[in-house]
Amino acid sequence: MKQDRLFTLGVIVLLATAGVTQAGVQAKIDGTVTDSAGNPIAGVVITLTSPDVTTFEKVIKASKSGKYKTLILDATRRYTMVFQADGYQPIEKNFKVGVGTTDNTFDITLMSLKEAAAQGKVDLLEQPGYKEFEEGKALFRAGDADGARAKFQEAVAAKPDLTPALVGLAELTYEAGDSENALAIAKQCLEQDSESVACLAVAANASADLGDEAGRVAFMARYQAVNPDDPTLLYNDAATKLNAMDDEGARPLLEKCLEADPDFPQCNFEYGMMLLRSGDLEGAKTHLQKYLEVAPDGADAGTAEETLKYL
Repeated sequence: MKQDRLFTLGVIVLLATAGVTQAGVQAKIDGTVTDSAGNPIAGVVITLTSPDVTTFEKVIKASKSGKYKTLILDATRRYTMVFQADGYQPIEKNFKVGVGTTDNTFDITLMSLKEAAAQGKVDLLEQPGYKEFEEGKALFRAGDADGARAKFQEAVAAKPDLTPALVGLAELTYEAGDSENALAIAKQCLEQDSESVACLAVAANASADLGDEAGRVAFMARYQAVNPDDPTLLYNDAATKLNAMDDEGARPLLEKCLEADPDFPQCNFEYGMMLLRSGDLEGAKTHLQKYLEVAPDGADAGTAEETLKYL
């Protein structure tokens, strides 16, 4: 079986496979939003995004007492929360869950528009690059990849260090088949955030397409260092074992892959075939059926269908 290229965690992953973006250790996020006097603000809208996952967006609201809580499904990523309420200046909070922690509290204070005006504060969306980036995200959600790419390009031109825009631009440029420019943009992104999983994936894939094996290996190593439980990497390692006829060496890798993403097609197929070889017919049937469920038109669908006829 062949090995897969890395999936980026935003645009490309939607085209490549479903369910990869949210695999990982979970963490709870909560806090209270108050005004400058310490009074709770009711109904604050909190938009959660990730600079590594341009398509990810989760919106929640604070309660009447200003309290909010949510669950982060993949605590290995970097996140941004934007807090907005009528009459108050929006505020942005960037964070990454600390290693070994599962509960994180972020108490936020919002400044009234009057206070912000007095201090000369400017709305985030009016700052260079941010408005174009938000417009680009809206176009992408509407299915206009070319329009989104153009807006991300405008955002980067206005603010070269705007990492989320660089991520989106790198992914869409790569998806458009322009590996050379995608690699250049990914490198620019990595200058701002050396641990951007999405940009490392673009850089590794683009390097491979351009025939730069040394570059691919280097970016792959960095990717694996910050994202050790990525299902694609686990599958690739398992594929190496399976190609060497080492089922026992592949077994824990496939099991870890399916633990991270139960819907990962190739891991379901290979794990099912491995179970078949070991005599576990029911287990093989379960995973081959799962493969056909998540990848009915997959490269191994025919083999899975034929095998199931005899199970």
